[in-house]
Amino acid sequence: MSQPAISKHLKVLERAGLVSRGRDAQRRPRRLEPRPLAEATGWLENYRRFWEGNFQRLDALLDELKTKEKNVSARSARLTRKRRRT
Repeated sequence: MSQPAISKHLKVLERAGLVSRGRDAQRRPRRLEPRPLAEATGWLENYRRFWEGNFQRLDALLDELKTKEKNVSARSARLTRKRRRT
């Protein structure tokens, strides 16, 4: 990654309040700001739980549909075999 790209990324993080910049002679040390990161984590956690619940319900529905499809296929196969015998 180029130095200008890193600088640009750090400026974006600073504007978002996720990092702060200090001053030490010629150096400009950056520091992670924990409070905004914790707030973002909490916000993301709510969405993670929401989507995880939706995906679990979708998995259950798909399992139910697969079971129904297997039962219909098995019933159809039995009827086909029965018709061939008669």
